[in-house]
Amino acid sequence: MKLGTICYCPPKGKLNSEAFMRNISQYKASNPLYLISDDAAWNPSQLIPNPEIIGKRPPWAINNLIFFESLIVARKTGLDYFLYVESDSRVGCDGYDAAIFDEFFKRYPDGITCAGSPVAWDICAGGRDFAMKIIEEAWHYQSIGDLPMAIYSSKHPFDASGGCYYPNGSLAVYKTEAICTVFAGFDNGQISYSKRNTAYDLALGKFLWNYHGPRAVDHVGFLTRCYSGYGNTITTEAERLQMLKDGSKCATHQIKSDVTL
Repeated sequence: MKLGTICYCPPKGKLNSEAFMRNISQYKASNPLYLISDDAAWNPSQLIPNPEIIGKRPPWAINNLIFFESLIVARKTGLDYFLYVESDSRVGCDGYDAAIFDEFFKRYPDGITCAGSPVAWDICAGGRDFAMKIIEEAWHYQSIGDLPMAIYSSKHPFDASGGCYYPNGSLAVYKTEAICTVFAGFDNGQISYSKRNTAYDLALGKFLWNYHGPRAVDHVGFLTRCYSGYGNTITTEAERLQMLKDGSKCATHQIKSDVTL
């Protein structure tokens, strides 16, 4: 089985790219690390076009485009599973990737489509069985990892059109073949595909529901050796950095400052 980590680094001088590169270079990965960037100065494994060519766009479209570029690298290099690391993430130890993959395969020895920090939307809209399984997963996750699952709602209480479950995008492990199937056609006009879908992780959750209905929950797992959140509601940036310093997590997201560790 071939495993690897794929990360994107913005051009020098943008979005704390120097801090990200110092951090990701400071700690040794146990499996191949593939760096993609639109800045040749970083000597990336794969030089990609400037994502800004996407033009007028929804706010998540550039992140989508970068994720799909990473998926192409995963497919081209023959990775069975890959750890995806966005540039506002930080790692905190040598072998961070091995620790995450070890947890992944220990908990899911037969594999699973994706796993990371779990996010659920509109669990009641997915029906009784879906809601019960999500609540059960949320309890297991917080019992092991000492953090709550992120649970959001956007639909009317009478709406039974389906729920959504997925790992927050960065620091999740993805099964390459399965993700290519879920996002079938993503490489046939990546810019338009990136624009017309919502954020790639939320889109993944929605597509899994479209494929599997309430059984979509069986295709998403959780990990506790890393933490990936959106905003500062469940945790603050200072708390996420402390997780790295005390070793409770080997990688965290989001880190919006120029901290390296």
